[in-house]
Amino acid sequence: MSKMDLDFMFDWVEYSVVVIMLILSLLVGAYYTFLNKQKTYSDYMLGGRTMGVLPVSMSIVASFISGISILGLPTEMYLYGSQCMTNNIANLIIMTVAGVFYLPVYHKLQLSSLLEYLELRFDSNVRFMGTLMYTMASVLHLPAIIYVPGLAFNQVTGVPLHIITPIISICCLFYTAFGGVKAVMWSDTIQNMFTLAAVIFVILIGSWRLGGILEIWRINEQGSRLEIFNMDPDPFARNTFLTVTIGSAFFFLTNIVANPGTVQRFLSVPSIKHIRWVLIYSLIGFYIIINLCTFLGFVLYARYHQCDPVAVGIIKNPSQMVPLYVMEVAKDYPGLAGLFMSGVMSAALSTMASYYNATGGMLYKDVMEVFFPTVHHSEAKQFTIIKVIIFVLGIISVAMVFVVEKLGTVLQMSVSLLGAVYGSILSLFTLGIFFPFVNTKGALAGSLTSLVLSGWIVFNAQYYIMNGKLQFPGKFTSIGGCSNSTLNHFSPRPELVFNYTGVGSEVLADNTVPQVYQLSYNYYTVLGTLTGVAVAMVVSLLTQSPDITTMNPDLFTPFVHRFMPARDGNLKSRPRKDEYVLTNQKELG
Repeated sequence: MSKMDLDFMFDWVEYSVVVIMLILSLLVGAYYTFLNKQKTYSDYMLGGRTMGVLPVSMSIVASFISGISILGLPTEMYLYGSQCMTNNIANLIIMTVAGVFYLPVYHKLQLSSLLEYLELRFDSNVRFMGTLMYTMASVLHLPAIIYVPGLAFNQVTGVPLHIITPIISICCLFYTAFGGVKAVMWSDTIQNMFTLAAVIFVILIGSWRLGGILEIWRINEQGSRLEIFNMDPDPFARNTFLTVTIGSAFFFLTNIVANPGTVQRFLSVPSIKHIRWVLIYSLIGFYIIINLCTFLGFVLYARYHQCDPVAVGIIKNPSQMVPLYVMEVAKDYPGLAGLFMSGVMSAALSTMASYYNATGGMLYKDVMEVFFPTVHHSEAKQFTIIKVIIFVLGIISVAMVFVVEKLGTVLQMSVSLLGAVYGSILSLFTLGIFFPFVNTKGALAGSLTSLVLSGWIVFNAQYYIMNGKLQFPGKFTSIGGCSNSTLNHFSPRPELVFNYTGVGSEVLADNTVPQVYQLSYNYYTVLGTLTGVAVAMVVSLLTQSPDITTMNPDLFTPFVHRFMPARDGNLKSRPRKDEYVLTNQKELG
């Protein structure tokens, strides 16, 4: 299939489906901008704490399942096998941990911003450190989120990547900046429907065309793709049962309990009971989407196992494989390609909206309350400042797409870049909630050490990847089944055919690449978290520990209370950090 054929198949029907999805998203933003305006900061950022379980659950799932998942997970499965499916185990672990230890603390404190917790537990310096970390995570992650649907849309329409990405961003910025969290959540709900319908439809048609599920399973088994219990303990192996399970647990735990955008959604429901239902529904949603995307990878391998499209030269990047297959299938189903592209764009829009909304509100509230505590803006001016912040963040994200397109497969790239920061973020909240004896100096020292160490490893590893000195060839592929017309029409690259048939996948490193930079990308967040916690404990023990008897027990998970000494009887006469929270509760009515 030639590029010209792909362009031709994306006709007015396909464009119409994509436009309908974008218009629906914009209408939601327009509704909350003109007809149901958000009157207070609580309304704008937390939906007045009256949101329902269903839209919040779907919004959380949608914000996690970006285009990176829809295009990245199938490609990951095609190249490296099904080991990535063990993140199903990690999801169950982290949802349980989040619901038992972290989220009850946030809900009881009735925070209006997650990072308020760091000031209540430590001080304003630690709060600002958390603000800085999350802003860095947003700046690193957003370009990858925008890049993926832009790449796919470019492939099927021929429209240049750097024209598509600003258009996608502008649509998202409009309903995010003007509509607030309610617009974001309801847009996510609508977009989730497009995403789910697109993936299911493509899988059903693909399975039917390839001879059914059993045949797909047989082909993947022969190609060594069915691999889940690879128990190799080597931390430098790319994907094993341990690296994926442990790494995914730390990575997704950060997204659930230390991500202001996600916690913002949990705090938008009325009670802890509602939070638990959101966790359950979100877990079900994760299982459905992740396993559908993984099975789509099985379908890809069954289709291309004898004629790899990258090695043949049909596509340049493995991340283009899903759009290629969709366009092949869509020949007989008008609108299917448009539906799938709408799903990819919807997934990207929902994740982008989550980051934009949370980062805009966080930068305003946390910076103002840390550096300008005596300055008070009207609600209208607050909204204006937040909107400006969101639009600036959007411009930076689009500009950084030029950098992202030079890195590796989208899934590994995304996890790697976020891993540089996520360990530092998770360590701060873990220290605060579980370790009363850790002081401010320890928290700052641990967070900074974690950031420097993880960042150094991640960015050096990415440097070697960009220069071709660190490579991750996949499992066995072939071009032996390609027709002569296909081979003659394109420019095959036999050097891109992989021959490995063993367990796991190879890591090829030049002699100049130090061993530490070959650490599995799954372990970046683990390394950062453990480093931050360990350094903070040591520094706290070497310096003056806080007086635990004067600390508000609500700042710690209930399971820690039994190990804390009795509170000072004179506590009521002393200044308390939780007075700030009590003031916020009064303001919220």
